Amino acid sequence: MTDAPHRLADLGVIVVAAGRGERLGAGTPKAFTELGGRTLIEHAVRTVSALSEPGQLVLVVSEARAAEALDIAAAVPLDSRWTVSIAHGGRERHESVRFGIEALHDGIRTVLVHDAARPLTPPEVFERVAAAVRRTGQSAVPAVAVADTLKERGEGGTVSATVDRSALVAVQTPQGFPLDVLAAAHQTAQEREGGASDDDAPTDDAELVQRAGGTVHLVEGSPYAHKLTRPADLLMLEGLLAGAAGAPHGARGAHARTEEGSR
Repeated sequence: MTDAPHRLADLGVIVVAAGRGERLGAGTPKAFTELGGRTLIEHAVRTVSALSEPGQLVLVVSEARAAEALDIAAAVPLDSRWTVSIAHGGRERHESVRFGIEALHDGIRTVLVHDAARPLTPPEVFERVAAAVRRTGQSAVPAVAVADTLKERGEGGTVSATVDRSALVAVQTPQGFPLDVLAAAHQTAQEREGGASDDDAPTDDAELVQRAGGTVHLVEGSPYAHKLTRPADLLMLEGLLAGAAGAPHGARGAHARTEEGSR
C-alpha cells in the first residue's frame, strides 16, 4: 500500500516586513525588533509553521536585510512542503505587497497578506481567513468589534458628533484573497497611480480590492492580533505574550501554540 498523495500546495502567505518603524523609535526596522527574545519575523514564521497545510511563504524585507531574514526563517522548523522566498520591499506598503505577489510560484491560488507588525496573530485566524476565501471565492479579512466610544472631531479640536459604533469593526491581518483578484486589483491601482493623491491612497489590500469592484467578507479576528506601532504597543504585546504562554488550551495566542512544537 502506498501513502495517499500530498495535497498540492496552493496557499501563499506574504509577510510584509519592510517598514522602517520610525514611530516605534527602536533604531532598527520594525520587523527585526524583538518581542520575547524573538524578532517579529521569527514570530511570523513560527505561526506559519503551525498551519495545518503547506504552501509558500514570501518575506518582504528591505534588500539590506534579505540575508538576515532568510537566516531567521531557516532556523524555524517548517514542513518540507513549505518553501520560503524573499521579495524586496517597495517605497510604500502597496508596492511591497505587489513585489510579494510577483514572487509567488505558479500553482498558488489563495494568498494571505500579513503584517509582521502583528506578531501574535494566532494560526487559527490564518486558517479562518483562508477557509473563507475558498468557501466564497472572494476576499476575507479578520475583524473585531470596536470597544471604544468614537467621537467625530470638529473645528478647533471640539467634538462635533458621537459615532454609532454598532456597524464598525477594527480590521486586522492576515487579509485573504483569491490570487487573481488581488493581483488584478494591484495592477489596476498601479495603472491609476499617476493621478492619485496621497490622501486617496488605500489603507489596506481589502480596500484596494473593493475599489476594483470586489467583495470582502469578515471573519472573526483575535485580541492577540494587536499591531506594533508605538513603544506603548510593545508593552501591550509583552503582556499578551505572557498571557498566551499561560492560557489554557483553546484560548492561546500564536506564540503559545508554536512554542509547544519547538520544545
